Order: sequence, then C-alpha cells, then structure tokens
Amino acid sequence: CRQCEHGSRRLSGLAIDTAGAMFALTTCEKATSWVVFAIFVISSLIFMFRNSAADSSYEGGAKSQRYRLVTASITIIAATFYFFMAQGYGVATSVNHEFWWLRYLDWLITTPLLLLDLALIAGIDVWDTFALLVADVLMITVGFVAGNPDYGHTWECFAVSMAFFLLTLYIIGEGMLEHADDPNTSEEKERLMKTLLWLTVLIWCTYPLYFVLEYSGVIKHNPAHRCLLVLLYGLSDVLAKAVFGFILLLNDDILHVAMPTGVTENIPMVTYNQPTVYSSQGVQ
Repeated sequence: CRQCEHGSRRLSGLAIDTAGAMFALTTCEKATSWVVFAIFVISSLIFMFRNSAADSSYEGGAKSQRYRLVTASITIIAATFYFFMAQGYGVATSVNHEFWWLRYLDWLITTPLLLLDLALIAGIDVWDTFALLVADVLMITVGFVAGNPDYGHTWECFAVSMAFFLLTLYIIGEGMLEHADDPNTSEEKERLMKTLLWLTVLIWCTYPLYFVLEYSGVIKHNPAHRCLLVLLYGLSDVLAKAVFGFILLLNDDILHVAMPTGVTENIPMVTYNQPTVYSSQGVQ
C-alpha cells in the first residue's frame, strides 16, 4: 500500500514507524535514558565479574552462581532495551501520548527473572512458581494493551492488569514470608528475604502510579512532563533491577542455605542397622 511504501502505518490513530526511523526524543529524555543505560551496563559488568570470580567447587558457591547469572541477565537485558530507547526506537506516538512499547517488552522479559530470583531464594514450589510467572506475564501483556490509548480500553485493561498484579504480589509475598517466618530460617536470611520482598513490592507499586498520573492527565503531554515520566520510570527500573541485584549479591554468602518450604536446614544424620544375612551355614 502507499503508506507502507513510505515506511509507516497507522493503527487506530497510533503512528508506528516500520522503516526503522528513530523518534525525536528531547535532550532530557535522551540524557536520562543514556544514564540509565550506563547504570545497567556498569551493574552487569560487576555482576558478571563476581560470577566469574565465584568459587563453584562447593555446593554453596554453585548455588550463588545461579543467582548471579539470573541477576546479571536482568541488567544486561535492561541495558539492551535502554540502548535502543535512548536512540528513540520503540516509541509510538498519538495525539496525546508517547507510547514507549519497547518498555513493556523489557518488563515482559526481566520481571519474570526478578520473580524467579525471589522464588529460588524462598524455595517456592514449582507449580506456585509457574502460576507466579504466568500471572506476571498476563499482567504485563494486558498492561501493554492498556498503555495504547487508541485501543479505547485503557482503564478496563488497566483494571485487569492490576488484578494480575495483586495476584503476583500475593503469590510471591505468601511464599517468601512463609519461608522467612520458618523457625529454621536464620535471622540473616529472614532479614534479607524481607528486604528484597518489600523493596520489590514498594518499587513495583510505583509503576501503576505513574500510569495513572499519565493517563488521567495529571502529567501532561509536553517536553517537561515527558522527561519527568522517563526519569520516573528509569529510577524505578534502576531500583527494581540494579539495586535489587546489589542487595541480593552482596549477601549471597547466606543464599546457599535457602531451601524449599517445609525442609529443615539441619537434617539429622540417620543410621541404619546392618541387616541380618542368612545362609546355609547359619546366621552371619
């Protein structure tokens, strides 16, 4: 079609570039995105260095490497997406909004990894972990539809996304608090688990708040407010991913004792009596 030949198309009033042209970001939006990108790159290098320097010759070291690998993957993925967003890719425009759809793709990949970190620490059941990740993916997917104002179902989809959001927090909160309050859990591990849990809950609650501020019209569609949104989302991303990772890995010396709920950390030694063997010559 003629529009496709010119490298763009319009879906329900939303202009989406298909020729690879970059959206013209303001200087503030670019600078903020590049700063967040740099933070994620530096964090990734530190996490990778710690992972390569870890001693995997014993069980605790091997388990710590798993957390480092997942955590480094989160910041590497985030850095990749911010690299493109800082150049104006992944941004669609309508009359009243900039829709940063690439941001949702970032969350679709990184938030399950964050939850996987927490689930591994708490030793949450496999099927509960599966339900947790499904709820998270549905939350982001429906949120993506809500974020496109030209679909005409912003607040309906936002409500559905919030339902999955609350379900996600309930599953991870119940699993981590159950293990943290277990009598066999050390005080250090309990403190670490609760710190990571409440950091995640509080920071994640900022995202729907930003959404409401933007789509209710409190934050206007002008250069200053556009930059404010990029700054707010970038700050929450750094806290939820990089700061989360540093807290997790700076305390990884106690992570290897995390065990599934219901399994005690101090497993008693069990001895068995030698069975009696009968032969044709008598009892042995």
